[in-house]
Amino acid sequence: MKSPSTPAERLLVAALAIIDRDGIDALTVRALIAESGISNGSVYHHVGSLDRLVTAAADEAVGAWSAAFLDALERGGYAAAAAEDRRWSRAHPGLAALIERNGRRGELGSAAAGFGVGLRTWLDSQRLAAGAPAQVVAALVLGPLAELRRLEMATGRDTSKADFEILEAAVINGLKSVGTGS
Repeated sequence: MKSPSTPAERLLVAALAIIDRDGIDALTVRALIAESGISNGSVYHHVGSLDRLVTAAADEAVGAWSAAFLDALERGGYAAAAAEDRRWSRAHPGLAALIERNGRRGELGSAAAGFGVGLRTWLDSQRLAAGAPAQVVAALVLGPLAELRRLEMATGRDTSKADFEILEAAVINGLKSVGTGS
Protein backbone atom coordinates (compact mmCIF):
# COMPACT_ATOMS: atom_id res chain seq x y z
CA MET A 1 0.00 0.00 0.00
CA LYS A 2 1.26 3.50 -0.80
CA SER A 3 2.02 5.87 2.05
CA PRO A 4 -1.27 6.64 3.80
CA SER A 5 -2.48 10.19 3.33
CA THR A 6 -6.05 10.09 4.61
CA PRO A 7 -7.29 9.06 8.06
CA ALA A 8 -9.06 6.05 6.52
CA GLU A 9 -5.80 4.94 4.88
CA ARG A 10 -3.91 5.45 8.17
CA LEU A 11 -6.49 3.30 9.93
CA LEU A 12 -6.16 0.58 7.29
CA VAL A 13 -2.37 0.57 7.60
CA ALA A 14 -2.71 0.41 11.38
CA ALA A 15 -5.22 -2.45 11.13
CA LEU A 16 -2.91 -4.38 8.81
CA ALA A 17 0.00 -3.92 11.24
CA ILE A 18 -2.06 -5.00 14.26
CA ILE A 19 -3.52 -8.05 12.53
CA ASP A 20 -0.18 -9.13 11.09
CA ARG A 21 1.70 -8.65 14.34
CA ASP A 22 -0.88 -9.71 16.93
CA GLY A 23 -3.68 -11.56 15.11
CA ILE A 24 -7.23 -10.75 14.09
CA ASP A 25 -8.60 -10.79 17.63
CA ALA A 26 -6.17 -8.04 18.66
CA LEU A 27 -7.84 -5.52 16.34
CA THR A 28 -9.82 -3.26 18.66
CA VAL A 29 -10.66 0.41 18.59
CA ARG A 30 -8.22 0.94 21.45
CA ALA A 31 -5.44 -0.80 19.50
CA LEU A 32 -6.27 1.26 16.39
CA ILE A 33 -6.06 4.49 18.35
CA ALA A 34 -2.71 3.49 19.81
CA GLU A 35 -1.31 2.35 16.45
CA SER A 36 -2.65 5.15 14.24
CA GLY A 37 -2.90 8.13 16.57
CA ILE A 38 -6.43 8.80 15.31
CA SER A 39 -9.05 9.71 17.90
CA ASN A 40 -11.78 7.34 19.07
CA GLY A 41 -14.66 9.14 17.36
CA SER A 42 -12.71 9.44 14.12
CA VAL A 43 -12.29 5.68 13.85
CA TYR A 44 -15.98 5.09 13.25
CA HIS A 45 -16.35 8.27 11.21
CA HIS A 46 -13.65 7.20 8.74
CA VAL A 47 -14.20 3.44 8.50
CA GLY A 48 -17.77 2.90 9.68
CA SER A 49 -17.10 -0.22 11.73
CA LEU A 50 -14.35 -2.65 12.67
CA ASP A 51 -15.99 -5.25 10.41
CA ARG A 52 -15.65 -2.94 7.41
CA LEU A 53 -12.04 -2.28 8.33
CA VAL A 54 -11.33 -6.02 8.63
CA THR A 55 -12.90 -6.57 5.21
CA ALA A 56 -10.70 -3.82 3.72
CA ALA A 57 -7.64 -5.29 5.46
CA ALA A 58 -8.42 -8.74 4.07
CA ASP A 59 -8.74 -7.31 0.57
CA GLU A 60 -5.41 -5.49 0.96
CA ALA A 61 -3.77 -8.68 2.27
CA VAL A 62 -5.14 -10.75 -0.63
CA GLY A 63 -3.77 -8.14 -3.03
CA ALA A 64 -0.28 -8.33 -1.51
CA TRP A 65 -0.29 -12.14 -1.33
CA SER A 66 -1.66 -12.59 -4.84
CA ALA A 67 0.89 -10.20 -6.36
CA ALA A 68 3.71 -12.24 -4.82
CA PHE A 69 2.10 -15.58 -5.74
CA LEU A 70 1.32 -14.63 -9.35
CA ASP A 71 4.79 -13.15 -9.87
CA ALA A 72 6.39 -16.38 -8.64
CA LEU A 73 3.98 -18.44 -10.76
CA GLU A 74 4.92 -16.48 -13.86
CA ARG A 75 8.65 -16.64 -13.14
CA GLY A 76 9.00 -20.23 -11.98
CA GLY A 77 5.76 -22.20 -12.23
CA TYR A 78 3.61 -23.72 -9.54
CA ALA A 79 6.49 -25.01 -7.38
CA ALA A 80 7.92 -21.49 -7.16
CA ALA A 81 4.47 -20.06 -6.38
CA ALA A 82 3.90 -22.66 -3.66
CA ALA A 83 7.27 -21.81 -2.12
CA GLU A 84 6.34 -18.11 -2.31
CA ASP A 85 3.04 -18.82 -0.59
CA ARG A 86 4.93 -20.48 2.25
CA ARG A 87 7.42 -17.60 2.48
CA TRP A 88 4.68 -14.94 2.44
CA SER A 89 2.51 -16.80 4.95
CA ARG A 90 5.44 -17.13 7.34
CA ALA A 91 6.39 -13.47 6.93
CA HIS A 92 2.77 -12.36 7.47
CA PRO A 93 1.13 -14.91 9.78
CA GLY A 94 -1.70 -12.67 10.95
CA LEU A 95 -2.58 -11.58 7.43
CA ALA A 96 -2.38 -15.17 6.16
CA ALA A 97 -4.80 -16.22 8.92
CA LEU A 98 -7.11 -13.34 7.98
CA ILE A 99 -7.11 -14.41 4.32
CA GLU A 100 -7.88 -18.00 5.26
CA ARG A 101 -10.63 -16.99 7.67
CA ASN A 102 -12.31 -14.63 5.24
CA GLY A 103 -11.89 -17.11 2.41
CA ARG A 104 -13.73 -19.77 4.40
CA ARG A 105 -16.50 -17.26 5.00
CA GLY A 106 -16.66 -16.27 1.34
CA GLU A 107 -15.73 -12.71 2.29
CA LEU A 108 -12.92 -11.89 -0.10
CA GLY A 109 -13.17 -8.72 -2.13
CA SER A 110 -11.97 -7.31 -5.41
CA ALA A 111 -8.36 -8.41 -4.89
CA ALA A 112 -9.55 -12.04 -4.93
CA ALA A 113 -11.28 -11.37 -8.23
CA GLY A 114 -8.05 -9.84 -9.52
CA PHE A 115 -6.19 -12.95 -8.41
CA GLY A 116 -8.66 -15.07 -10.34
CA VAL A 117 -8.04 -13.02 -13.49
CA GLY A 118 -4.27 -13.30 -13.05
CA LEU A 119 -4.46 -17.03 -12.42
CA ARG A 120 -6.72 -17.55 -15.44
CA THR A 121 -4.24 -15.60 -17.60
CA TRP A 122 -1.42 -17.89 -16.48
CA LEU A 123 -3.53 -21.01 -16.91
CA ASP A 124 -4.48 -19.94 -20.43
CA SER A 125 -0.82 -19.29 -21.29
CA GLN A 126 -0.06 -22.85 -20.15
CA ARG A 127 -3.19 -24.27 -21.82
CA LEU A 128 -4.47 -25.64 -18.51
CA ALA A 129 -7.98 -26.04 -17.10
CA ALA A 130 -9.72 -24.42 -20.08
CA GLY A 131 -13.44 -24.31 -19.35
CA ALA A 132 -13.07 -25.79 -15.86
CA PRO A 133 -15.30 -24.35 -13.12
CA ALA A 134 -13.52 -21.68 -11.08
CA GLN A 135 -14.16 -23.50 -7.79
CA VAL A 136 -12.50 -26.67 -9.14
CA VAL A 137 -9.49 -24.70 -10.33
CA ALA A 138 -9.27 -22.94 -6.95
CA ALA A 139 -9.40 -26.27 -5.12
CA LEU A 140 -6.63 -27.71 -7.29
CA VAL A 141 -4.38 -24.65 -7.05
CA LEU A 142 -5.03 -23.34 -3.54
CA GLY A 143 -6.09 -26.44 -1.62
CA PRO A 144 -2.62 -28.00 -1.56
CA LEU A 145 -1.12 -24.76 -0.25
CA ALA A 146 -3.38 -24.71 2.79
CA GLU A 147 -2.66 -28.39 3.41
CA LEU A 148 1.11 -27.82 3.21
CA ARG A 149 0.88 -25.00 5.75
CA ARG A 150 -1.22 -27.20 8.03
CA LEU A 151 1.18 -30.14 7.75
CA GLU A 152 4.26 -28.00 8.32
CA MET A 153 2.70 -26.57 11.48
CA ALA A 154 1.61 -30.01 12.71
CA THR A 155 4.89 -31.80 12.01
CA GLY A 156 7.45 -29.02 12.24
CA ARG A 157 8.90 -30.32 8.96
CA ASP A 158 9.59 -27.89 6.14
CA THR A 159 8.48 -28.75 2.63
CA SER A 160 11.57 -29.39 0.51
CA LYS A 161 12.25 -28.19 -3.00
CA ALA A 162 11.74 -31.77 -4.20
CA ASP A 163 8.38 -31.86 -2.40
CA PHE A 164 7.33 -28.65 -4.17
CA GLU A 165 8.33 -30.15 -7.52
CA ILE A 166 6.30 -33.31 -6.84
CA LEU A 167 3.36 -31.15 -5.81
CA GLU A 168 3.72 -29.09 -8.98
CA ALA A 169 3.53 -32.22 -11.16
CA ALA A 170 0.40 -33.37 -9.34
CA VAL A 171 -1.31 -29.98 -9.56
CA ILE A 172 -0.44 -29.54 -13.24
CA ASN A 173 -1.75 -33.04 -14.01
CA GLY A 174 -4.94 -32.22 -12.13
CA LEU A 175 -5.34 -28.98 -14.06
CA LYS A 176 -4.78 -30.82 -17.34
CA SER A 177 -7.43 -33.37 -16.44
CA VAL A 178 -10.17 -30.80 -15.80
CA GLY A 179 -9.62 -28.73 -18.93
CA THR A 180 -11.85 -29.09 -21.95
CA GLY A 181 -9.35 -27.58 -24.35
CA SER A 182 -6.26 -29.56 -23.35
